[in-house]
Amino acid sequence: MILCSFKNLSLSFGSKVLFKNAELLIEQGDRIGLLGLNGKGKSSLFKILEGKQGADTSTPPFLFDKTQGFSLFHVPQEIPTEIPSQTSIQNCFWEFYPKFKESHHRLEILNQLIEKGEASDGDLEEQSRILDLFEGEDVWSLVHSFESYCKSLGLIDLSAPLNDLSGGQRKKILLALGLSAKDQLILWDEPTNHLDIETIKLFEEELLLTDQAYILVTHDRYLLGKVTTKIFQIKNQEIISFKGGYRDFLELEAQREQDRLSQLNKLQNSFRREDAWMKQGIKARGTRSKKRVEGFHDVKKKISELKGQAKRTLMLNVSEGNKKSKQLVDIKDLSFGYPNKDLFHHLSFSVYRGNKIGILGENGVGKSTLIKILSGEINEYSGQIKRAPDIKIKVFTQQRAELPLDKTPFEILGDGTDQVLLPNGGTQHVISYFKKFLFSGDEVHRPLHTFSGGERNRLQLALNLKDAADIWVFDEPTNDLDLETLDILEKTLQEFGGCILVISHDRSFLKNITNRLLLIENQQIEVFEGGYDQAEEYLEVKALEDQLLKESITEDTETKSPPINDSQPAIQQEVKKKKKLNLSPAELETKISETEALIEKIDALMNELAIHQESSEGVEKLAQLSEKKEEKEEYLLELYEALEE
Repeated sequence: MILCSFKNLSLSFGSKVLFKNAELLIEQGDRIGLLGLNGKGKSSLFKILEGKQGADTSTPPFLFDKTQGFSLFHVPQEIPTEIPSQTSIQNCFWEFYPKFKESHHRLEILNQLIEKGEASDGDLEEQSRILDLFEGEDVWSLVHSFESYCKSLGLIDLSAPLNDLSGGQRKKILLALGLSAKDQLILWDEPTNHLDIETIKLFEEELLLTDQAYILVTHDRYLLGKVTTKIFQIKNQEIISFKGGYRDFLELEAQREQDRLSQLNKLQNSFRREDAWMKQGIKARGTRSKKRVEGFHDVKKKISELKGQAKRTLMLNVSEGNKKSKQLVDIKDLSFGYPNKDLFHHLSFSVYRGNKIGILGENGVGKSTLIKILSGEINEYSGQIKRAPDIKIKVFTQQRAELPLDKTPFEILGDGTDQVLLPNGGTQHVISYFKKFLFSGDEVHRPLHTFSGGERNRLQLALNLKDAADIWVFDEPTNDLDLETLDILEKTLQEFGGCILVISHDRSFLKNITNRLLLIENQQIEVFEGGYDQAEEYLEVKALEDQLLKESITEDTETKSPPINDSQPAIQQEVKKKKKLNLSPAELETKISETEALIEKIDALMNELAIHQESSEGVEKLAQLSEKKEEKEEYLLELYEALEE
């Protein structure tokens, strides 16, 4: 079923054209990834869908057709600042449903009057009307679903106010709102920023289970690869629609690039021949010669167009300091905590030149704090840190510096000149420098208040990378970066020969950049010399162990009941078994399917573990799980036999 469609969609702001004459179709169940450079129209497209932004007047006119009863829910990047900081997690729900907010507030007042015995007949009637409204709109079901998702995401105290929550906890509120929404179309705007990897995996699973349509804006390529079946790309003032997932789209892009290069090569060969002919300076040309001249200019134009379609493969300026020592930092027996929370105990590891280290761990375990200690920002700790003499550490933090919104990038970087001083002592024109970060000449002269959040983040990256350092530290560098900028940063860091430390929830980024990984958990540190892949195996095995433990506890609970009397008739024994389990055969089959999935997962992990020649504990776990599966299958057979009788 078609939910909505656009025709003749154009949008521009002054001389800046975002898209022209676009046509889009969104159907029930569509899982859409929305791609495009920051500042090129992704947020504007969301606003048009919401009815908050009008399209340009055009001929033929813009058409926005929606199915009857069409509804959407927009999950923003951050909780809006206009929501009071004292608002509890629980009451955040009502802030996102303004049509019910006032009625809920009134209902609370009426309930208090009723409890005190001070309610009038009119108050009772008003309470009844609000309750009927909420029942008709299924509001209580929405509230219950929201609160359930909050708790499953680790937000246990729903009375906690916003100003007591971390960025990751606030993000979980937004996830719970989006996952509990019953609308036909959900708009997700960078939903994984500030989240740890385990929470992102839970989010992935929920997206794969939903039958709602959604549009997803994210820099998380793992997520895009797993949960999309359709792609919208904003590029060159067009919105391109592609039926297929993100990985399929990348394959198509790669094939298009090959075709472009092949066509460009043919045209350049033709151009060289025709250029030589043109340079012969033939004075008199007949009709045939004029057509050849026209053909020459056509080839020249096509070559220019094909070159303009090339994917940008720029390299950024990430400069290494002068320190040539092999060991840059040595940490021994490091412990640190705050008055109300210990973060880690007795950490020991070293950082060497050429290391590209990822730092992983759940939100709040102390990743950013560890960086502050390593860089010297925090000096009060227990243990020993030995740094190479005169070492220079540069940190690109999550908390981006405040920039003057009335100034242009040219004014900020040039500081009164048109040149930027490079780490090697040379200079480069400001506009040329910014081109490496995908800013055009016009954008360099625009005031910052006209920039999108992602464009400002890209600007922060440009301002930071003009310096040199012995250790570059990136704390969540991928937040709010578009995929094209992220790809360029990634390739640059892959080629960089110095030392890098990266805190990131972006699994693709960690996998492609790092050669070592530090995992902080249980106030300890685990070092994986095999990088992210090795750490991921460890985490998957650990998650399975936790799941098996829960299964075991559940089974123990189910089987704790008085023994069945052997003297009773067999059918009565089977009925008692059924009551004891408190499960229908269908429910038991579901459990068996879940167990089979677990076995397959363990099989896959065991294959990986065997390659790395690790312990055989996984084999024992596999045998234990297979035994549990057999037990459940026996129970199911017994129940079927009992039901048949």
